[in-house]
Amino acid sequence: MQPRSLPFLGQLSLLFTFGLVGLAVGAAGCGGNDQNVFGGSGGGTTGGNGGQTTGSSTGGGVPCGNVTCPPGAVCVTGTCVCGDGLVNCPDGCFDLSSDPAHCGDCSQSCLEGQACSSGQCGQCPAGTVECKDACADLSSDPNHCGECGNNCGSGMCVSGQCQCADGQSYCGNDLGCVDLSADPTSCGECGKTCGDGLCVSGQCQCQAMQTQCGGNIGCAVLASDPDNCGECGSHCGQGTCVSGQCNCEPNTVYCGPQSGCADLSISHENCGECGNQCDNDQVCQGGDCKGG
Repeated sequence: MQPRSLPFLGQLSLLFTFGLVGLAVGAAGCGGNDQNVFGGSGGGTTGGNGGQTTGSSTGGGVPCGNVTCPPGAVCVTGTCVCGDGLVNCPDGCFDLSSDPAHCGDCSQSCLEGQACSSGQCGQCPAGTVECKDACADLSSDPNHCGECGNNCGSGMCVSGQCQCADGQSYCGNDLGCVDLSADPTSCGECGKTCGDGLCVSGQCQCQAMQTQCGGNIGCAVLASDPDNCGECGSHCGQGTCVSGQCNCEPNTVYCGPQSGCADLSISHENCGECGNQCDNDQVCQGGDCKGG
């Protein structure tokens, strides 16, 4: 009995399948430096602008031999290959013409809110301003309230003004809104830190073995704190604090509570001897101030 022939549509399907496999194998085999082959030369090395955008891809997690292909890649004869129009970047395969996290270059990212078109980051959307890390609406963005970088902390930004919740005080751009009765970084007043201690009812409370050093130091363990060794404000520099005494590393000398342990051969503030400071345009080499 003769084998039955496949129907015409079945034959056509098989021919189409074999044709695709042949094309894929050919793409993987030719051009050892092809950007589409994962692990190749990939995109450029230009640094990005510090944006926060997270990129998209065409999927990932495809098992391929002993590895898993990254986002956007497919497995062809045991090799991860980027799809058409995508470029091999260290973190996956991406379309550099439109991906805001890889815009024109693997490491070039647009600001949050910017679109990527033809490999170029576009303008910030209407109603927003280009700040260092994002396109911000200065009327409502708590990280850029009224102006870029003006931080409201845990407060809200309303009409470009920081509004703190009940029980909070506004402590400026760096701190924003804080609870002065309980915040260990602003205890009782803006910027007054408790260090490793607690803030209770606006007063720093040090824990066992800690001493209240006041100011911008707060609570410190004088027996082991290299910045407050034996007494508040006594620095060990490059050394360590053991039982309230600065222990200097080999080739360093203790130069007092302000400098701590210093290497006299290279220390700008203690060059050759403790307290001998080089000029701003000089460097300390071999214990001598040079240059300038």
